[in-house]
This record gives sequence, C-alpha cells and structure tokens, in this order.
Amino acid sequence: MDAAIWFILSWLALVGVLYIFKKDAVKYFVAIYWKSEKLTKYVVLFTDKLRFIPLKVYLVSVLVLFALPMFLAMPFIRPDGQLSSLPGFLYILVGGTVNALRMLLGGAPVQEAAAGSAGVTPIVPGLTLPWDQLPYLAVAIAVAVVLHELMHGYAALRYGIPVKSVGVFSLFYILSGAFVEPDEDQFKKASTEAKAAVLASGVAANVVIAIIAMLIGVFGAWAGLGGAVFGASAYGIHPGDRVVEIRGCGFVERVYTPDDFVTKINVLAGLGPLLEINKTISCKPGDKVTLVAYSWLHRYEVQVDYSNFTTPSQLRWLYTDGSLYLGGVRPGDVIKRVEGCGVARDITSSGDFLAFILESRRICKAGDAVKVYVERNGTIHVFNVTLVEKDGRLFYGIGPTSFPLLGYDYGPVKREQLYNTDFTKLIFWLLVVNYGLAAINALPIYPLDGGQLLAAVAQRKLGEKKGTAVVNAVTWILAAMLISNIALGLIGEQYRVLEAIR
Repeated sequence: MDAAIWFILSWLALVGVLYIFKKDAVKYFVAIYWKSEKLTKYVVLFTDKLRFIPLKVYLVSVLVLFALPMFLAMPFIRPDGQLSSLPGFLYILVGGTVNALRMLLGGAPVQEAAAGSAGVTPIVPGLTLPWDQLPYLAVAIAVAVVLHELMHGYAALRYGIPVKSVGVFSLFYILSGAFVEPDEDQFKKASTEAKAAVLASGVAANVVIAIIAMLIGVFGAWAGLGGAVFGASAYGIHPGDRVVEIRGCGFVERVYTPDDFVTKINVLAGLGPLLEINKTISCKPGDKVTLVAYSWLHRYEVQVDYSNFTTPSQLRWLYTDGSLYLGGVRPGDVIKRVEGCGVARDITSSGDFLAFILESRRICKAGDAVKVYVERNGTIHVFNVTLVEKDGRLFYGIGPTSFPLLGYDYGPVKREQLYNTDFTKLIFWLLVVNYGLAAINALPIYPLDGGQLLAAVAQRKLGEKKGTAVVNAVTWILAAMLISNIALGLIGEQYRVLEAIR
C-alpha cells in the first residue's frame, strides 16, 4: 500500500509542476497530453545523424525485425547466456484461442481454460502488477515508446514524408506513450515501400531494444548485478544483502534470480529429480557450503553446514500406481532405511532417498524386491516393495510434491522473502514491455502498425475495396481472439488472487 501512495503522490507532483508551466497539457489532473511542432527539429537532427544507412538495407532490416516476434521466433537470452526462442506471437494467439475454446466446450472450468490460453494478461496495478514494480515499468515504457516513435519519424523523413508534430501522453503513468505525427496526406500518397518502412520501424526498434536488454542482462548477471536479495535473515545472510554464488561439495553455481537460488539449493539438497534436474550431489552432513553475498559493494562469504540444505524424508504425496504405494507405503510415512539390489542405505534426508532411486534404476529391474523401513506414528514398519515399471523405467510413484522443497515447504527462508535486484527488475521490464509492444503492434489488426501494413499491401495487390474487406475481416477475427485472451488472462489472475486469499 505504501508503494501505491507514493505512486499517486508522484503523479500529483508531476502534473502539478506541469500545470504551472503548461496549463493546457494537463487534463483534469488525471491525464497529460502535450503536442509540439517545435520538437520535430530533434527528430530531424536524429535522422540526419543516421542518413548514412542505405534505404534498401534499412527496409530489409526493419521488415525482418518486424517479422521476428509475430511470424518467426523471438530469440530469448537467459542471464546464464543460454539461448532459446519464443514462437511467433500470432501462432501463440491462434493456438491459445483454439486450445481455450476446446477446453471450454469440453466442460473445463473457466480458470483452467484461462491457464490454457495465450497468456495475454494486461498490466493492472494492484491486480496483475505489484505497486512496487511501477517505477521500473515506467522507465521501460518511456524507453520503448520514445524509440518506437522516433524510428517512425526517422523512416518517414528518409522517404520524404514531413513530420508535423511530436507529443507525449499519459494516464496515471500506465497508459503512456509518445507519438510522431507524419503528414497524413503525404503518407497516403507515399509508395508501398515507404509505408512499409515507416510502419515496420517502430516494431523493429522495440525488437532491437529487447535484444540489447537481454545482452545487458547477461553482462550484468556475470558482473554480479543479479542474485537473490534476502528480505529476511537466513543462512547467515542479512536482510537486504544478495547471494550471487553457491559453492560446496563439487557444486559451483552462480545465482541470477530468486527462483534461480531456490532451484539451486534444492538441487544441492539432492532434490533435483523432483525438478527434473538429474544432477548428482556428493554432500553429507558436516560438509560446508559457501554462499557468496554482496552488501552494496562489499563482498563476503558465509559458510553453512550442509545439513541446512536438506529436507526430511517424510512423504507428502505419492502416485497410487507406483511401487511404493502398491507396496504399502503411504503419504506421511518417514523413510528411514532401504535395502535391495545389493544396496543397504540409511536415509537421513529426502535427498538420500532420491539418490537411492537414481542408483536403483541402474542396478535393479522390474520385479525385484526392495525392503523399505518407514516410521509411522512413532513405530517402525517394514514393507517388501516389488518394483514396477512405467514408460520403460522403474516407477516408485514419486512426483514433484512428494517431498518438502526448500524455499516452499521447508527451510529458513521462503521464496516470497527473496527479491530481484533493481538491475534485474529494470532489465525484466525493458524486455517484457519492448517484446509486448512489438508483438501487439505487429498484429495485423487495423489501426495497429501491422494492420496498416497489411492494408497498404492488400490494397495495392487487390484494389482498395477488396483490400479493405480483407483487412476488416482479419482485424475482426484477430481482435476477437486478442480480447478473449485478455479477458481469460484477467479471469485467470482473479482466480489466482482468490485462491491466495482463501
């Protein structure tokens, strides 16, 4: 709530100052709209600096960049430098709509259909966006929109289309933007090539910014600007300090985000198989784990006993068709010892038991018997468990929530007590806003950039009447898909909030 108050106060301060110097730019103290012809000189100056770029090279470049988020695949660079990609947004939108519709017609609840949709969730402060993220979002929007419009102006001037005015607008920071207004009559008379260059330039700029943000994110992560900021004292780390690396027992991993920290301490605890990460850890109680942390610019190390990174071997959940359940073991039992296939092991943590499962899959086969000792209600029970097979490997019936996970069910720090650094938040929103702006504007929905580009091409190829009909049909279909996915995104978020309240 404090963040919301500061948000409102900062807005009132901004419009108050603007009202003093330019009264007509403030609309009822809830919106700002300022248009100026004098500012066009800065667009001209920017264009003059980049006139060395050949127009043909520029046109091909912006069209390829325009197609990336919509029709091809958007590259995604993780903080650790790994490269993956996001499918074209058009495929996500159409596929998500079809999937959600199929689920609804099949009788699935609305919240399940929302989970299966394209995941288009609008930014609504207090609902889909925590208030404390607004400053980072505001900076990201300013960068994205200004460069988006600046490139529209650049392309227009390069193709001889005058720019009439430049302006900005904002409604409580959220619906904010800038605009460069080309001469409308000259734009209509321009060639299809010129129109394509002007319309594709904004999206291309946002794609470039998103890729640059990702590269800066990788560089910053390796420079130690990321990590998991602790909101509570745990593992010897003070509140406000951030962990950037974990070392111990042959395990050496950098930490980039809070989720990254939680995942890696669970792998360290031997719980990787529950997270579908099969990495062997050779730690035992008494071994030391080193956490590398920063307090502002001060770097320090904390040594923690490995026992702090283990979880109890008490089962929380089992598949009923797995070997353990079929053999008599039940949720709530604490596994104490296992014997079988020439292996005998005392179990002191859930990681110990998962290590046994991985080992047994190499030396046991379906039909072999394993003796499992469990503690149930203070009494030791012994079960002869016959191993069964599923999908070509031994199936014990262990799932993602079968044992307590550090940071979620167990341990001195919870995931909600860990935060991203300011650097990581800014990079995240620069990426999200620029990718989102590029994907939405590239949609062939009139009057978005993609819709105007479709209109220019369709009217040239089919004539004005038929071309307009095609544009209208595509616009209505895709707009309906976009609106339905936004509605499902809001509904899904509302259900998530209600579940959290319950």
